Amino acid sequence: MEKALLATLEGRNAKVGALSINHLFPNRYVHAIGPFVLVDQICPAGNVPGDPPSEAGKHAHPHRGVATFSYILEGEMEYADSYGNRATAKAGDAHWLMSGKGILHEEIPPNTPQGHSLHAVQWWINLPATVKGDTPVYMFLDQSHFPEIMLPDAAGTAKILIGQIGNDTSPVPVYNNHFICHLRLHPGAKYTMPVEKRYEYAVFVPSGEAIVNGQKQGASRLSVFDFGGDEIAFHNEAARATDILLFGGASQNEPFVTQGPFVMNNREEIADAYRDFFDGKYGSITYSYNA
Repeated sequence: MEKALLATLEGRNAKVGALSINHLFPNRYVHAIGPFVLVDQICPAGNVPGDPPSEAGKHAHPHRGVATFSYILEGEMEYADSYGNRATAKAGDAHWLMSGKGILHEEIPPNTPQGHSLHAVQWWINLPATVKGDTPVYMFLDQSHFPEIMLPDAAGTAKILIGQIGNDTSPVPVYNNHFICHLRLHPGAKYTMPVEKRYEYAVFVPSGEAIVNGQKQGASRLSVFDFGGDEIAFHNEAARATDILLFGGASQNEPFVTQGPFVMNNREEIADAYRDFFDGKYGSITYSYNA
């Protein structure tokens, strides 16, 4: 039985520097999907200017109590943090950060030449209270780190970004039975995916279109499913391959508050997070450039 579709939601557009961001949620209809408390799409953009060395650090910001997962669809995204981690993710790669008790980081595009594009999606994952005080951990994930399985009837592939399918498991730590799967369906292909009745699910098509449970899913819109039902059916009617991002997990059983870059269990902890940031307890990012 197919999961019932609750709603298909438009995002909210915003500018962050030279980037156009599509804030998919939270909004007044959806506060969380499993432990996911925010999803942003960095909309496709060519000729994105990188920052000169004199402006290094202007995009640096803190996080606490949340894990962030940035998945690159096109282009490149550079990462640096106050624990000395630094990496550049290209198409198919990802940055994962467990911010724990607090960290300062920056994710910025290098210069993106005309004719090339930057396109990425970032998820915020609420951490259990028992993990919010842990030492931050960063992982750079090359595309080869993600298991990719062939779908039945040569329908396409499923890349496991977070979570598990069968015996294949992503190396990204999981705290709340959550998952992200990148489906790529071949032209004309159909695939029905078995899912958990008791979990919360959402589908996002970053570009193009797909048919999800018999309904057209347009680009840059978020579809949210009800509980019950044990499958979701996908169909690509287009003449080229299409990408579909499926994510979700178990409902949260702890209260949480999101404010700015922090996700904590109550407003007192939010106040503590800001106080520690202003007191410089999250450190600083060291920048060095060749002359």
